[in-house]
Amino acid sequence: MLATFTILFPVFALIATGYISYKTKILGPTSATELSRFVIWLALPALLFEIMAKSNWQTLFQADFIAVYIIGSFAVFLLVLFWRLRQGKDLAEASIDSMAASYANTGYIGFPLMFLVFGAVSEVPTAIASIIVVSLLFGFAIILIESALHASLAWHLRALNVLKAVFKNPLVLAPIAGALFSATPYTLPESLATFLGLLADTASPAALVSLGLFLAHASAQQTQPLAEARKTAFTLTMAKLLLQPLLVAWLAFGVFDMQTELAMMAVFLAALPTGTGPYMLAEFYKRDALITAQTVLFSTILSLITLSFLLHYFKPLPIQ
Repeated sequence: MLATFTILFPVFALIATGYISYKTKILGPTSATELSRFVIWLALPALLFEIMAKSNWQTLFQADFIAVYIIGSFAVFLLVLFWRLRQGKDLAEASIDSMAASYANTGYIGFPLMFLVFGAVSEVPTAIASIIVVSLLFGFAIILIESALHASLAWHLRALNVLKAVFKNPLVLAPIAGALFSATPYTLPESLATFLGLLADTASPAALVSLGLFLAHASAQQTQPLAEARKTAFTLTMAKLLLQPLLVAWLAFGVFDMQTELAMMAVFLAALPTGTGPYMLAEFYKRDALITAQTVLFSTILSLITLSFLLHYFKPLPIQ
């Protein structure tokens, strides 16, 4: 297992660096918010735009991979949504919890981890998974939340609010812009490409440090957690770390019969812990973020075990 820990160590060491920096006050109380804004508004959009702009439609259109990841993500989302609604939660709260159970951390952990495990060939599949997560899944959750919060408005006003909320998200706009640019016969000017490259290169390390800051900030803001909230968060964590990758594995190997390495990439991306998107959504809509924050924390810690298991038993490594 030493080889698997060696692969995962840089990723979790950067997360720990952010966590310790916050706890020891090396970085201030607003550092989690500010670095997260840098990643969301500048670095990660630059990375997504750059990857999409340099790809061609034939490379991006990997039908089996797209189908497997969409089905796996939305199936878990809808299953948890139905469960939470049956428990009496309103549609907005149930949608946020469903996001916590299905929103893989493809941006913060996915890019650096997949590059370490699979190399540069993983960039396009990771970008596709990121688009599915931050565009389709995130957008679908916003549609449900906005519909719940503006149920009394006329349908055209509800639709306008939904469109405005979705297309304000830079993680939605950047890959769309990159994909549209890749369809043109033009290439980026060298100076602009260098600028985007430098900005994109900061995405992974800054995102991982930002995640550590976020986890430390969330734990500092919490009052004494309720047992019921912990129980729910643990259930959502199990759905994220076990149910989603198992479902994706069944789809990839048993239903779609994908090429082995691409199928394993889909499984690894599905096995990633919960990203910060659901927490940010809960904060933005002024909903109770305790369950979401605990799910991010639990899934991030436990994913060290589950991802190590995947690396050890399913990825060809020089382990004797």
